Amino acid sequence: MAGPPDSTADSAPRGFVRSPLDFAGGVFLVAIAALGFWGAFTLPFGHMNSIGSGLLPKSVAVLVGVFGFALVLQGLLMKGDLLESWGIRGIVFVLGAVLIFAFTIRTLGLSMAGPLTVIVASLADRDTRPIEIVIFAIVITSVSIGIFKFLLRLPMPIFPPGYGPF
Repeated sequence: MAGPPDSTADSAPRGFVRSPLDFAGGVFLVAIAALGFWGAFTLPFGHMNSIGSGLLPKSVAVLVGVFGFALVLQGLLMKGDLLESWGIRGIVFVLGAVLIFAFTIRTLGLSMAGPLTVIVASLADRDTRPIEIVIFAIVITSVSIGIFKFLLRLPMPIFPPGYGPF
C-alpha cells in the first residue's frame, strides 16, 4: 500500500547522521561546553571543605557537554528532523541586547538598562506588540531590581549615578 505523496522525502536515506537537527545541536552544546571549561580552566576547583570559584562553571560545562554528547549519539542512532534554515534577525537582536546590557548597566543603572535590553531583544520577533513589550519590560525590570538589589544585596546600580537614592 502506497503512503502519502510526501513520504518519499522522509524515507530517503540520510547517510551516517540520521537526525541532522539533533546532531548539530549536540555538536553546538559540546562546543559551548568546551569553551566554558576552557574559560574556567585556571579557576581553582576547591576541596570538600572549601568550594573553589571554578566548581560551578566547570561542573556546568561538563553537564552541558554530557547532554551535548547524548544529543550527538541520538542524532547518529535515531531518525529525526532535518536542519531548517533560520534567519539572522533573532541572533543579531538577542546578542545585541546582551551587549547593550553589558555596556549600559554601570552607566545607566538597572532601571534604564533593563527596559532597553528587553526592547532590543523583543525586536528579534516580528509578532511582538509594543504594549506587550512595555508591560514585560516594566515587570521584568521591577522583579530584577527586587531580586538583585534587595534580596541578594548585590552592589548593582539601580539609577544612573547621581539620579537616585540607591
